[in-house]
Amino acid sequence: MSYQLEVCIDNIESLAYAIAGGATRIELCSSLALGGLTPNAGLIKQAVQSSSIPIYVMIRPRQGDFLYDCDDVEIMAEDIRTASKYGAQGSCSDF
Repeated sequence: MSYQLEVCIDNIESLAYAIAGGATRIELCSSLALGGLTPNAGLIKQAVQSSSIPIYVMIRPRQGDFLYDCDDVEIMAEDIRTASKYGAQGSCSDF
């Protein structure tokens, strides 16, 4: 039976540990203590360049509820474009 082990990380040091521990996919976030927010472009770029496994970027522009207004959605769309620009294999969100 095949399975995937996705690990949520919010820094580059954790990327190496996750891969060494058998992760097959990374969910890249910032602020895990807040439930995971969208990471900055620099972290996305560095993680993609450093990783031997797929990187999926969390798209969540702010802490709190998951009721997004038009401004939030515009930010989220730009964050998805940024993740793609830097080579992330995909994005994820908590809807």
